[in-house]
Amino acid sequence: MHQEKKASRFKSLVAFSFIVTILALVIVSLDGCTSLSPSITFKFAVTDDSRAAGCASAQSNGVSNVVLDAIAKDIAAQSVDFVLFPGDMVTGETNTPTDLSSMFDTWKATMAPVYNAGIPVYVTRGNHEYAPLTNGARNPLDPSNATYLAHFSMPPNGPADESGMTYSFTWKNAKIIAFDQYAGRSDAYNNTQYAPGSNQGQAMNSWVLDQVNNSTSGVIFVIAHEQIFPTNSHPDCLANDPDSRDALVHSLGTHNGTYFSGHDHMYVRGTMTNAAGDKVPAFTVGTAGAGNYPYSPYDVVTAGYTGSDTYIVQKFFSDEDNPIFGYLLVTVYSDNTWSGEFHGFRFNHWNDDTDVSLTPITVMDPKFTNSSMLH
Repeated sequence: MHQEKKASRFKSLVAFSFIVTILALVIVSLDGCTSLSPSITFKFAVTDDSRAAGCASAQSNGVSNVVLDAIAKDIAAQSVDFVLFPGDMVTGETNTPTDLSSMFDTWKATMAPVYNAGIPVYVTRGNHEYAPLTNGARNPLDPSNATYLAHFSMPPNGPADESGMTYSFTWKNAKIIAFDQYAGRSDAYNNTQYAPGSNQGQAMNSWVLDQVNNSTSGVIFVIAHEQIFPTNSHPDCLANDPDSRDALVHSLGTHNGTYFSGHDHMYVRGTMTNAAGDKVPAFTVGTAGAGNYPYSPYDVVTAGYTGSDTYIVQKFFSDEDNPIFGYLLVTVYSDNTWSGEFHGFRFNHWNDDTDVSLTPITVMDPKFTNSSMLH
């Protein structure tokens, strides 16, 4: 009798466990919010610096069209929601509107696989898309405004004097902020200064900080052309306006933010950290065709920077002879986390004027997460 009761209780426990398991599975299937893994909300791609360079047969009308075409086709195949491209699309640097207009037309034609797939492309100006000041004033036909704005219709919600060049938009659970680093510069701007007060407010409009600090989105992505920390190949960067840069690091660090840029022709993945413990994933993705610079760190302390912000590099790709090109694919999840992976390839004979062969596009920086970058 005792053994029969034990067997009966055991069967009851098994049946009860089975029912609980079934109920749990039903609940999970009915309510995705209770699943163990967050769902994907959207994907986007980031790349930059496609101005003409290197192999003569791989460029056309100011655009590294062979490389950019390969990148555009692969991005389109990823079914991303949009593309971020923060500048140096073309060689530019001209005050002749017809010349710059023609280059922009070539760039957009090369990006046709993305546009034809119905994928929006969000851009900012790079240093090759704006005309420097001449005697303290810009040419009335300044192509950095009229010609650029005629080709790229961005959200007009930014500061009045940067409309269409500095802007923001929301996409599902994320806010994306793009800012122009050149509209506020005076002819006294010095891109070798890092001390507090240098070029104060000239590289970033305070509107950007307001957008970050007042955002109610779960995750924030900011793009601008110049990288957040200097290297020996590009000491000119957002750190030349250290007050703005350090304020941005603090705001992004407290609002689940990330910074994307180009300017330095290479791929760099790293994390900015300040004395308060704010940490920000920060990327350089200058890998759309303009060659590679050799990566090496820059001594900002010797250059005069006295702030607390530091940059720790976790991964980089750069090769002057056989450059690495590609794009960063970002996947955003319902719990406001994201993952990334760099899809890249080599240009086999960069210094050959006729050989335009490319290696296949592969995942060169395998899947990582924002949380893994911050720990």
